[in-house]
Amino acid sequence: MSKNLREYMNESILDPVKEELSSDIWSGNKLKASVKVHIMKRLEGFLKGQTDKKIENVFLLGSMTGHQYSDTADIDINFVLKITDERRKEIGGLIMAGLNGKDLPGTKHPINYFISTTVKPEWKSGKAGSIYDILKDKWLVEPSKADVETAITNYRAVIEIARFFTSGIDTVLSEYNADVAAYESYSQYLKTVIKPKDKEDLEELIKFKVQEIVSDIDSLKIAKHLIRAFRNEAFEEGEDGFEISTKIDIKDSANFSINNLIYKYLERLGYFEKVLKVLGERDSWVNKL
Repeated sequence: MSKNLREYMNESILDPVKEELSSDIWSGNKLKASVKVHIMKRLEGFLKGQTDKKIENVFLLGSMTGHQYSDTADIDINFVLKITDERRKEIGGLIMAGLNGKDLPGTKHPINYFISTTVKPEWKSGKAGSIYDILKDKWLVEPSKADVETAITNYRAVIEIARFFTSGIDTVLSEYNADVAAYESYSQYLKTVIKPKDKEDLEELIKFKVQEIVSDIDSLKIAKHLIRAFRNEAFEEGEDGFEISTKIDIKDSANFSINNLIYKYLERLGYFEKVLKVLGERDSWVNKL
């Protein structure tokens, strides 16, 4: 017997359905003026030193635009600049490194900015779910609580397919921790070695172990990329987008695709936090080579 989405989310797989939009950022059906000012001030301050191009559009997407959110859900801001794709990649990298992840004052909601050179078709079609136009202070696609109360065709597919990712990540994390432990043991033993030949052999072994550690980290980086790409493809228009067909039939919304539900499931289990923590240690290991 299939479960409805409310039962599914109450199992802590996804955030629960709320009666109202988050009072942290919304006043009724409108974005709070103070929230808008903060979002725009940070964005404009950052772009001031990067480009003189005018911001064309600023959209608020994701769970914070609907009835399905948590107290720590991200505030996802997508903005449009008429620039080259090469410049977009450059600015996007700077945004990821220095602008994203800081909480909205007085809340536990991190604000994340994403740059685009065009208004994506799925934003207007509703495929990306509810969207708020920050510059015009109006909904591009309004949220609907009824949508998230619709039954999932096969919710168990989320957990079953997610094992493809979780088992792989768990394996690499285990190898990484084992390699780090071995490196530390070898390093401690090196301090007690007296014979030059033994010392030379041990140093070579340590160097090889560091190479393995860096490889472990790079494997996790690839896994993170695959998971994000897998999710993003559900939102792509046309034949190039890959979306698992088992999904909730709601306005053709990719938010309810198995792709996105798996991403949210992995996020809830803390996999991205674990992976990002290890990725942040890569430079220090590379320096040891």
